[in-house]
Amino acid sequence: MRATVSRTIVIMGVAGSGKSTVGQLLAQQLGWRFIEGDDYHSPEAKQMMASGIPLAEHLRESWVQALCRELSACKAAKQPCVLSYSGLIARHRQQIRSSADNAHFFYLQGDAALLAQRLAQRQNHFMPPAMLQSQLLTMQSCDNENDISILDITQPAAKLVQQITQFLAA
Repeated sequence: MRATVSRTIVIMGVAGSGKSTVGQLLAQQLGWRFIEGDDYHSPEAKQMMASGIPLAEHLRESWVQALCRELSACKAAKQPCVLSYSGLIARHRQQIRSSADNAHFFYLQGDAALLAQRLAQRQNHFMPPAMLQSQLLTMQSCDNENDISILDITQPAAKLVQQITQFLAA
């Protein structure tokens, strides 16, 4: 399935929700560009998170701005893309919307115990399991955002990708 018009799909959720896995699979299946949000964190931000320190607002803001620049470039080039990023802050989600081309968000949601289990099994990632609680507390409600679909992370990644592609085809 290839897009005839440029689009942006945002896969969001806290650490351990599977957003990178789902995002990569989706982008591969669609033939779209994949933007891994973690790749746009500064070395300082990664070091803070690795040390168990939540991001300072200026670091989070510069990260979102970097993502917005990438999304704007995709929009200008009419290149559809899939972005994986946490989406914790509502105003940052709005910045992403403003930079992206016809964005739709998929929030990968699950309970804290499953997320913690996944994080404990993850290797070679800067985000330690101890940061999960901070992310859960920071995640702002998306109840009034009509362009966000919530998906249950107890389902396998392939099933989540299937649900997203069915949504896109509808």
